[in-house]
Amino acid sequence: MKAYLRHRIHNVVDIRELIALEYLDFEGKYRNYEETHDFWELCYVAQGRITVFLDNTPTELEAGQLMLLPPNRKHSFWSEKGNESRAFVVCFDSFSQVLLPISASVFSLDDSLRWSMETIIAEASATFHIGENGLLAVTATPLFGGQQAILSHLTYLLICLARQMSDEKNAGIVFFRDENFHANLANVILRFLRKNIYGKLTLDDICKRFNYSKAFLCKTFKAQMGETLIGCLNRLKIEEAKRLLAETD
Repeated sequence: MKAYLRHRIHNVVDIRELIALEYLDFEGKYRNYEETHDFWELCYVAQGRITVFLDNTPTELEAGQLMLLPPNRKHSFWSEKGNESRAFVVCFDSFSQVLLPISASVFSLDDSLRWSMETIIAEASATFHIGENGLLAVTATPLFGGQQAILSHLTYLLICLARQMSDEKNAGIVFFRDENFHANLANVILRFLRKNIYGKLTLDDICKRFNYSKAFLCKTFKAQMGETLIGCLNRLKIEEAKRLLAETD
């Protein structure tokens, strides 16, 4: 009798909860209030053009484009006068590290990924009451399997975006295995410091590059390297200055 082995699936994107699904309708000049929350927010422009402010940095999104906004980052949306636009927002909870490299980037969806996004919207509309408050309330007659279908298509979309980012020649993206995550992250940061030793790097610059909070980044680096992040940067600058002086003597 043939023996069968069970293979445990490794989920690189694990969505724990759906938090909100909502339409954002922009009619004329508009800017919503600035907010910060502890979950992910995917913003897809279905019509027109909007501007996303992430930590007060503006990024323009056109129809067919999306941006994944990371947790704990200030953001808001803006639309110029005379512009009628519509965006669809999906808020969800996930601790998957693979999402970090693809966050805060603009993605132009091809036909297949646009179909996935439109399927998410269609499944959501047939499963939940979709309004402007974003709160999830199941309809009286929800589409069978609608909630699971939303998660499946959203997971597939995020995996495709991660593949697209990792295939770009100049992306500089490194995906870490969970068991080596902290050590690998600290080593990548160290290489980044050495590469930019002549620049005027600040802690904010480093945090924005890796999409982590200051507290997490500093704690992780100190635990792995035995010195503070800024202390390491200053040490590298001093060592480089000494090397240059020695070469000129």
